Amino acid sequence: MTEQNGSRSPAPETPQSAPRRSRRGWIIVGAAVGAVALLAGALTAVEAHGGGWHGHGGRMSAEAFSEHIERHVKSVLSDVDATPEQEAQVTSILQAAARDVHALKEQHVSAHQQLHEILAAATIDRARLETVRADQLRLADEASKRIVDGVADAAEVLTPEQRAALVANMEHHGHWQDD
Repeated sequence: MTEQNGSRSPAPETPQSAPRRSRRGWIIVGAAVGAVALLAGALTAVEAHGGGWHGHGGRMSAEAFSEHIERHVKSVLSDVDATPEQEAQVTSILQAAARDVHALKEQHVSAHQQLHEILAAATIDRARLETVRADQLRLADEASKRIVDGVADAAEVLTPEQRAALVANMEHHGHWQDD
């Protein structure tokens, strides 16, 4: 219908418009959960192989994780004839990156709790949900950038020949296979 001033009045709600609104809500919830999953993936990629769980269901202590990085670096770099100085530098760089990303964990845990509160409420606070989603994307981006910076910093410690050998070893052992 057209009002006197020429603008259209909103269409009355139909049974078909309710499912659209419901789908949109699920899409928003899915995006928020996806952002949380993305961050969790970034954190676990830094924490350790297999999701960062150690032993019988507990997280590695900071000390155990630091030792894990040291052992893994030594193992990987021994295959490319890295010097002890290079191993120490790479270990230090990757341990610092892991500490920095792990420091973001509390913000992730807080957001997870906020999602629970939002979704358990009598009405869904879409603005708050959007804020949590955006914050989680920012946090995931921050973690991802820190991981990439750490990897780049560590790679710069090695010679181009060592990096080429490292990549060849990873390809040979199936770490970087195209599916």
